[in-house]
Amino acid sequence: MNNPGREGCQEILATAPRPIRLSPVPCHNRHPSPYEPEELEALVKRAQGGDMRAQNDLIIAYQARIAGFVYAMLGRTAPVDDLSQDIFTKMIRGLPRLHDTKLFEAWLFRTARNQCIDHARREKWRRMFTLFDPATDDPPMEVDQDRRDRVDALMQLLQRLSTRDRSLLLMAQEGLSLAEMAASTGTTTTTIKTRLHRARERLRELYEKRT
Repeated sequence: MNNPGREGCQEILATAPRPIRLSPVPCHNRHPSPYEPEELEALVKRAQGGDMRAQNDLIIAYQARIAGFVYAMLGRTAPVDDLSQDIFTKMIRGLPRLHDTKLFEAWLFRTARNQCIDHARREKWRRMFTLFDPATDDPPMEVDQDRRDRVDALMQLLQRLSTRDRSLLLMAQEGLSLAEMAASTGTTTTTIKTRLHRARERLRELYEKRT
């Protein structure tokens, strides 16, 4: 199996539509996938073998979901486009090491979660050594004021959760099963079910206190 170098990854990523712009709020339904499970597994296997078109198709299929995941994990000040590109670079370079192609989606979102955590840690240290500069970036897309207010409210509540709880809620929102989330976090489905229930209760409590 071929493992593309940095130049190969950049060539593949260059063919995907950019910049990524999407609604900053996770929707109530899973983003529709253009592939059936068997089709996705075949696509992943072709991508593992170095098929650049298959790799590009995976990026196109998941770029909105990954960008939304990053935004919800880190907030409006996060460099969503850059982090998404880093995640897909890691995806392409790590595909040959993915032994079970049926676990591709769980593996991809674990990669995204880890990238977000690493970024948050770097930013935490950076802020310790630099002057605070209030963020002025706009949300990833123009929305009406009412929707923007609801977006901001949701983001503020999500950011009050722990990183673990926030990532579980977002993976569940993306439609990952308990088994997939367990595989992604290295724990059991029973543990995930308990943690997910507690995270949802915590978010509900925060929302009720706000209203």
